[in-house]
Amino acid sequence: MSRKQKLILKILKTLQSDFPLTKNPYRVLAGKLGMDEDALITEIKLLKRKGYVRRIGAAASAAHLGYKSALIAARLGKTFMGRNIAFINAHENVTHNYLRDAKYNVWFTFSAKTKKEIENFIRVFKKRRGVIDVLSLPAKKTFKIKAEFRF
Repeated sequence: MSRKQKLILKILKTLQSDFPLTKNPYRVLAGKLGMDEDALITEIKLLKRKGYVRRIGAAASAAHLGYKSALIAARLGKTFMGRNIAFINAHENVTHNYLRDAKYNVWFTFSAKTKKEIENFIRVFKKRRGVIDVLSLPAKKTFKIKAEFRF
């Protein structure tokens, strides 16, 4: 693994697990990583453009805020896969989105103020070209409060 690859992995690990809640978080992160703040911001922007980082922000408990949430499993055809994933990722109510090597090949979470909002999204999504099937699995109980990727 190259030095650059090691740095990128270190940045990703730090972003997901050790993001400081301070006035200048990128300055603090850069110090922890032994690099310049501007260089760190440039690397993060590059990671976002490449799709490794979609969003940097707090993850609040939807249930505690009075929201409903569902894990949605989608079976997407390959022809329109990219367009449908872009559609999912562009929605502000989507918090996680994972590609899987399975019959249902895209899994994502969707949170909204009402169950009806989730149902409306699914109804619109099902009509898109390349969407073969969609399963909605509403959250009933939280089993995990923190998920981290291992690199």
